Amino acid sequence: MKVEVHIDPHFQEEAVTITAPTLSARVEQVRDFVEMLDQKERLRAKKEGETYLVEARLFHRFYIENRQVVGETKDDHFILTGPLYQVSEDLPSYFLKISQSEIINTKEIDHLHFTTSGSVQIYLKNGSLAYSSRRYLKAIKEKLS
Repeated sequence: MKVEVHIDPHFQEEAVTITAPTLSARVEQVRDFVEMLDQKERLRAKKEGETYLVEARLFHRFYIENRQVVGETKDDHFILTGPLYQVSEDLPSYFLKISQSEIINTKEIDHLHFTTSGSVQIYLKNGSLAYSSRRYLKAIKEKLS
């Protein structure tokens, strides 16, 4: 499969064109992948009965509270539909699961504190504090190195 990239500052937005002699399984896979890229940029979230499309990068963390997935931004909290594992599938790669009930945006980490018991306190830029156990320590170190 041949790939070409054309950069032109006159374009208003990014676009992908696929040229093929027939609609093959490979072409469909490429199309589906490109369409999925946009889906990961925004999440459907609810606040006070209203539904919003919120950009994933604005979320600092997701956690479970009262059997609901809560998404926390700099100044707000939203309720997301579906279980936490399903939300994690729709997130960009810079999000990291740090416990059974929490996912954080690694770009929003302010600093870490390693406790003597082996857990990690993760301070986020919005002032929130998240905790991770030793079980997730290896994944955290790999993601942040």
